[in-house]
Amino acid sequence: MAEIFDRLVIRILLAGFVCLMIYLYRYAHVIFYPSVKRQVLKKINPAENPADALHLFARVVGIAIIFSSVAFNETSGFVLSLFHFAVWGSISIVLYLLSLYIVESIVFYNFDYTDEILKRKNMSYAVISFCHAIVIAYLTKTVMMEADNSIVILLVLWLYMLVIVGFSVKYFTFVTKLSFNRLLIQKNLSLCFAYGGFSLGAGIIIASCFDQEHYDITVYCIQVLLKTILSLIIFPIFKKGIVYIFPIKLGDGHEGTVDLDRQSIGYGFYEGCVFIAGAILTTMIVNRIQFGTIYPFF
Repeated sequence: MAEIFDRLVIRILLAGFVCLMIYLYRYAHVIFYPSVKRQVLKKINPAENPADALHLFARVVGIAIIFSSVAFNETSGFVLSLFHFAVWGSISIVLYLLSLYIVESIVFYNFDYTDEILKRKNMSYAVISFCHAIVIAYLTKTVMMEADNSIVILLVLWLYMLVIVGFSVKYFTFVTKLSFNRLLIQKNLSLCFAYGGFSLGAGIIIASCFDQEHYDITVYCIQVLLKTILSLIIFPIFKKGIVYIFPIKLGDGHEGTVDLDRQSIGYGFYEGCVFIAGAILTTMIVNRIQFGTIYPFF
Protein backbone atom coordinates (compact mmCIF):
# COMPACT_ATOMS: atom_id res chain seq x y z
CA MET A 1 0.00 0.00 0.00
CA ALA A 2 2.84 2.36 0.88
CA GLU A 3 4.52 1.65 -2.48
CA ILE A 4 1.33 2.51 -4.37
CA PHE A 5 1.03 5.77 -2.40
CA ASP A 6 4.68 6.65 -3.15
CA ARG A 7 4.12 6.12 -6.86
CA LEU A 8 1.03 8.31 -6.74
CA VAL A 9 2.99 11.10 -5.03
CA ILE A 10 5.77 10.86 -7.64
CA ARG A 11 3.27 11.10 -10.48
CA ILE A 12 1.64 14.14 -8.87
CA LEU A 13 5.03 15.81 -8.43
CA LEU A 14 5.95 15.21 -12.06
CA ALA A 15 2.56 16.52 -13.20
CA GLY A 16 3.19 19.62 -11.10
CA PHE A 17 6.59 20.09 -12.75
CA VAL A 18 5.05 19.90 -16.23
CA CYS A 19 2.44 22.49 -15.22
CA LEU A 20 5.29 24.68 -13.95
CA MET A 21 7.02 24.45 -17.32
CA ILE A 22 3.81 25.47 -19.08
CA TYR A 23 3.45 28.38 -16.65
CA LEU A 24 7.03 29.51 -17.37
CA TYR A 25 6.31 29.33 -21.10
CA ARG A 26 3.61 31.97 -20.62
CA TYR A 27 6.39 34.37 -19.61
CA ALA A 28 8.89 33.00 -22.14
CA HIS A 29 6.30 33.91 -24.77
CA VAL A 30 7.32 37.54 -24.15
CA ILE A 31 10.90 36.81 -25.25
CA PHE A 32 9.81 35.83 -28.75
CA TYR A 33 6.88 38.25 -28.94
CA PRO A 34 7.77 41.37 -26.89
CA SER A 35 4.61 43.15 -28.04
CA VAL A 36 2.46 40.88 -25.83
CA LYS A 37 4.23 41.92 -22.63
CA ARG A 38 1.21 43.83 -21.37
CA GLN A 39 -1.10 40.92 -22.08
CA VAL A 40 0.83 38.24 -20.22
CA LEU A 41 -0.81 38.84 -16.85
CA LYS A 42 -4.26 39.41 -18.32
CA LYS A 43 -6.89 36.74 -18.69
CA ILE A 44 -7.20 35.36 -22.21
CA ASN A 45 -10.43 36.20 -24.02
CA PRO A 46 -10.86 33.75 -26.94
CA ALA A 47 -14.08 35.43 -28.07
CA GLU A 48 -12.30 38.76 -28.48
CA ASN A 49 -9.37 37.47 -30.51
CA PRO A 50 -9.67 33.78 -31.52
CA ALA A 51 -6.52 34.06 -33.67
CA ASP A 52 -4.44 34.98 -30.62
CA ALA A 53 -5.99 32.14 -28.58
CA LEU A 54 -5.22 29.61 -31.32
CA HIS A 55 -1.67 30.95 -31.73
CA LEU A 56 -0.95 30.73 -27.99
CA PHE A 57 -2.58 27.40 -27.16
CA ALA A 58 -0.99 25.72 -30.18
CA ARG A 59 2.28 26.08 -28.27
CA VAL A 60 0.71 24.51 -25.20
CA VAL A 61 -0.30 21.49 -27.30
CA GLY A 62 3.25 21.41 -28.70
CA ILE A 63 4.73 21.39 -25.19
CA ALA A 64 2.44 18.49 -24.28
CA ILE A 65 3.71 16.57 -27.33
CA ILE A 66 7.30 17.30 -26.32
CA PHE A 67 6.85 16.00 -22.78
CA SER A 68 5.34 12.78 -24.08
CA SER A 69 8.88 11.77 -25.08
CA VAL A 70 10.48 12.49 -21.68
CA ALA A 71 10.69 9.40 -19.47
CA PHE A 72 11.08 8.97 -15.70
CA ASN A 73 12.88 5.78 -14.66
CA GLU A 74 13.10 5.33 -10.89
CA THR A 75 15.52 2.41 -11.16
CA SER A 76 18.43 4.87 -11.27
CA GLY A 77 17.32 6.56 -8.05
CA PHE A 78 14.55 9.05 -7.32
CA VAL A 79 16.71 12.18 -7.11
CA LEU A 80 18.76 11.33 -10.19
CA SER A 81 15.68 10.38 -12.18
CA LEU A 82 13.90 13.58 -11.17
CA PHE A 83 16.97 15.62 -12.13
CA HIS A 84 17.14 13.85 -15.50
CA PHE A 85 13.44 14.46 -16.12
CA ALA A 86 13.74 18.16 -15.23
CA VAL A 87 16.91 18.83 -17.24
CA TRP A 88 15.86 16.83 -20.30
CA GLY A 89 12.41 18.36 -20.25
CA SER A 90 13.81 21.89 -19.96
CA ILE A 91 16.26 21.34 -22.82
CA SER A 92 13.52 19.95 -25.04
CA ILE A 93 11.26 22.96 -24.40
CA VAL A 94 14.07 25.43 -25.17
CA LEU A 95 14.94 23.63 -28.41
CA TYR A 96 11.27 23.48 -29.35
CA LEU A 97 10.70 27.20 -28.88
CA LEU A 98 13.91 28.07 -30.73
CA SER A 99 12.93 25.78 -33.61
CA LEU A 100 9.49 27.33 -33.80
CA TYR A 101 10.91 30.83 -33.77
CA ILE A 102 13.41 30.04 -36.55
CA VAL A 103 10.85 28.30 -38.78
CA GLU A 104 8.29 31.08 -38.41
CA SER A 105 10.97 33.67 -39.10
CA ILE A 106 11.55 31.90 -42.43
CA VAL A 107 7.89 31.46 -43.35
CA PHE A 108 6.57 34.79 -42.03
CA TYR A 109 9.56 36.92 -42.97
CA ASN A 110 7.25 39.50 -44.59
CA PHE A 111 4.77 39.51 -41.70
CA ASP A 112 4.72 40.64 -38.09
CA TYR A 113 2.98 38.92 -35.20
CA THR A 114 1.70 42.19 -33.75
CA ASP A 115 0.10 43.30 -36.99
CA GLU A 116 -1.36 39.96 -38.05
CA ILE A 117 -2.55 38.54 -34.72
CA LEU A 118 -3.10 41.44 -32.34
CA LYS A 119 -4.31 44.06 -34.81
CA ARG A 120 -5.76 42.27 -37.85
CA LYS A 121 -6.78 39.05 -36.02
CA ASN A 122 -5.66 37.07 -39.06
CA MET A 123 -7.04 33.55 -38.60
CA SER A 124 -5.16 32.26 -41.65
CA TYR A 125 -1.87 33.31 -40.00
CA ALA A 126 -2.97 31.63 -36.76
CA VAL A 127 -3.90 28.32 -38.43
CA ILE A 128 -0.55 28.18 -40.24
CA SER A 129 1.23 28.95 -36.96
CA PHE A 130 -0.82 26.20 -35.27
CA CYS A 131 0.38 23.66 -37.87
CA HIS A 132 3.97 24.83 -37.35
CA ALA A 133 3.63 24.32 -33.59
CA ILE A 134 2.33 20.76 -33.96
CA VAL A 135 4.81 19.71 -36.67
CA ILE A 136 7.88 21.16 -34.91
CA ALA A 137 6.81 19.54 -31.63
CA TYR A 138 6.46 16.16 -33.32
CA LEU A 139 9.84 16.49 -35.04
CA THR A 140 11.54 17.65 -31.85
CA LYS A 141 10.06 14.67 -30.04
CA THR A 142 11.36 12.35 -32.77
CA VAL A 143 14.85 13.84 -32.58
CA MET A 144 14.90 13.57 -28.79
CA MET A 145 13.97 9.90 -28.91
CA GLU A 146 16.66 9.21 -31.51
CA ALA A 147 19.27 11.08 -29.42
CA ASP A 148 18.83 8.48 -26.64
CA ASN A 149 19.74 10.83 -23.75
CA SER A 150 22.87 12.19 -25.43
CA ILE A 151 22.95 16.01 -25.47
CA VAL A 152 25.68 16.11 -28.15
CA ILE A 153 23.75 13.85 -30.51
CA LEU A 154 20.57 15.78 -29.73
CA LEU A 155 22.15 19.08 -30.78
CA VAL A 156 23.54 17.55 -33.98
CA LEU A 157 20.22 15.98 -34.96
CA TRP A 158 18.29 19.11 -33.95
CA LEU A 159 20.40 21.33 -36.21
CA TYR A 160 20.14 18.73 -38.99
CA MET A 161 16.36 18.67 -38.59
CA LEU A 162 16.17 22.47 -38.74
CA VAL A 163 18.08 22.53 -42.04
CA ILE A 164 15.74 19.98 -43.61
CA VAL A 165 12.64 21.77 -42.31
CA GLY A 166 13.97 25.08 -43.61
CA PHE A 167 14.30 23.67 -47.11
CA SER A 168 10.94 21.88 -46.91
CA VAL A 169 8.92 25.04 -46.19
CA LYS A 170 10.38 26.62 -49.33
CA TYR A 171 9.25 23.56 -51.32
CA PHE A 172 5.62 24.67 -50.91
CA THR A 173 5.86 27.25 -53.69
CA PHE A 174 6.84 24.49 -56.15
CA VAL A 175 3.84 22.23 -55.42
CA THR A 176 1.00 24.76 -55.27
CA LYS A 177 -0.46 27.51 -57.43
CA LEU A 178 -1.58 29.54 -54.43
CA SER A 179 0.19 32.85 -53.80
CA PHE A 180 1.32 32.65 -50.18
CA ASN A 181 2.01 36.33 -49.43
CA ARG A 182 -0.98 37.75 -51.31
CA LEU A 183 -3.51 35.33 -49.84
CA LEU A 184 -2.12 35.65 -46.32
CA ILE A 185 -2.55 39.42 -46.51
CA GLN A 186 -6.15 38.81 -47.58
CA LYS A 187 -6.71 36.48 -44.58
CA ASN A 188 -7.66 33.75 -47.04
CA LEU A 189 -8.57 30.44 -45.38
CA SER A 190 -7.88 28.38 -48.49
CA LEU A 191 -4.19 29.15 -48.08
CA CYS A 192 -4.02 28.10 -44.43
CA PHE A 193 -5.73 24.75 -45.04
CA ALA A 194 -3.59 24.00 -48.09
CA TYR A 195 -0.36 25.03 -46.37
CA GLY A 196 -1.45 23.27 -43.17
CA GLY A 197 -1.86 20.02 -45.08
CA PHE A 198 1.51 20.54 -46.72
CA SER A 199 3.30 21.26 -43.43
CA LEU A 200 1.72 18.27 -41.70
CA GLY A 201 2.63 16.06 -44.66
CA ALA A 202 6.20 17.36 -44.66
CA GLY A 203 6.43 16.69 -40.94
CA ILE A 204 5.28 13.10 -41.43
CA ILE A 205 7.91 12.53 -44.12
CA ILE A 206 10.77 14.16 -42.20
CA ALA A 207 9.92 12.30 -38.99
CA SER A 208 9.88 8.99 -40.89
CA CYS A 209 13.33 9.77 -42.31
CA PHE A 210 14.73 10.26 -38.80
CA ASP A 211 12.97 7.23 -37.34
CA GLN A 212 15.53 4.49 -37.99
CA GLU A 213 18.18 2.51 -36.17
CA HIS A 214 21.63 4.04 -35.94
CA TYR A 215 24.99 3.04 -34.53
CA ASP A 216 27.18 5.70 -36.13
CA ILE A 217 26.04 9.33 -36.29
CA THR A 218 27.74 9.99 -39.64
CA VAL A 219 26.14 7.01 -41.37
CA TYR A 220 22.83 7.87 -39.75
CA CYS A 221 22.89 11.45 -41.10
CA ILE A 222 23.72 10.15 -44.59
CA GLN A 223 20.80 7.71 -44.42
CA VAL A 224 18.45 10.51 -43.34
CA LEU A 225 19.64 12.66 -46.25
CA LEU A 226 19.19 9.82 -48.76
CA LYS A 227 15.69 9.10 -47.52
CA THR A 228 14.84 12.80 -47.72
CA ILE A 229 16.03 12.97 -51.34
CA LEU A 230 14.13 9.80 -52.16
CA SER A 231 10.99 11.32 -50.62
CA LEU A 232 11.40 14.41 -52.82
CA ILE A 233 11.40 12.11 -55.85
CA ILE A 234 8.45 9.94 -54.79
CA PHE A 235 6.11 12.60 -53.35
CA PRO A 236 5.36 14.39 -56.68
CA ILE A 237 4.38 11.04 -58.21
CA PHE A 238 1.66 10.50 -55.63
CA LYS A 239 0.55 14.12 -55.72
CA LYS A 240 0.11 14.13 -59.49
CA GLY A 241 -1.41 10.66 -59.39
CA ILE A 242 -4.09 11.63 -56.84
CA VAL A 243 -4.90 14.82 -58.75
CA TYR A 244 -5.17 12.84 -62.00
CA ILE A 245 -7.41 10.16 -60.46
CA PHE A 246 -9.64 12.73 -58.73
CA PRO A 247 -9.73 15.73 -61.08
CA ILE A 248 -11.60 18.84 -59.99
CA LYS A 249 -13.25 21.62 -61.95
CA LEU A 250 -12.13 25.20 -61.35
CA GLY A 251 -14.12 28.11 -62.77
CA ASP A 252 -15.67 28.24 -66.22
CA GLY A 253 -12.42 28.30 -68.17
CA HIS A 254 -11.53 31.95 -67.58
CA GLU A 255 -8.37 32.71 -65.64
CA GLY A 256 -10.17 35.07 -63.26
CA THR A 257 -12.79 32.55 -62.19
CA VAL A 258 -10.18 29.80 -61.86
CA ASP A 259 -8.12 31.97 -59.50
CA LEU A 260 -11.26 32.84 -57.54
CA ASP A 261 -12.16 29.17 -57.08
CA ARG A 262 -8.65 28.43 -55.83
CA GLN A 263 -9.27 30.92 -53.04
CA SER A 264 -12.29 28.96 -51.77
CA ILE A 265 -12.14 26.90 -48.58
CA GLY A 266 -13.10 23.78 -50.52
CA TYR A 267 -10.00 24.03 -52.69
CA GLY A 268 -7.86 24.54 -49.60
CA PHE A 269 -9.27 21.34 -48.08
CA TYR A 270 -8.70 19.51 -51.36
CA GLU A 271 -5.07 20.54 -51.72
CA GLY A 272 -4.28 20.00 -48.04
CA CYS A 273 -5.72 16.47 -48.12
CA VAL A 274 -3.78 15.69 -51.29
CA PHE A 275 -0.56 16.77 -49.56
CA ILE A 276 -1.23 14.64 -46.47
CA ALA A 277 -2.28 11.56 -48.46
CA GLY A 278 0.75 11.90 -50.74
CA ALA A 279 3.06 12.23 -47.75
CA ILE A 280 1.68 9.14 -46.01
CA LEU A 281 1.99 7.07 -49.19
CA THR A 282 5.51 8.42 -49.71
CA THR A 283 6.59 7.18 -46.28
CA MET A 284 5.21 3.77 -47.18
CA ILE A 285 7.32 3.58 -50.36
CA VAL A 286 10.44 4.99 -48.71
CA ASN A 287 10.36 3.13 -45.37
CA ARG A 288 8.20 0.02 -45.77
CA ILE A 289 9.81 -1.62 -48.79
CA GLN A 290 12.81 -3.82 -47.96
CA PHE A 291 15.10 -5.28 -50.64
CA GLY A 292 17.49 -7.16 -48.39
CA THR A 293 21.28 -6.84 -48.51
CA ILE A 294 21.83 -7.47 -52.22
CA TYR A 295 20.77 -3.90 -53.12
CA PRO A 296 22.36 -0.62 -52.01
CA PHE A 297 20.57 1.28 -49.23
CA PHE A 298 19.10 3.92 -51.53
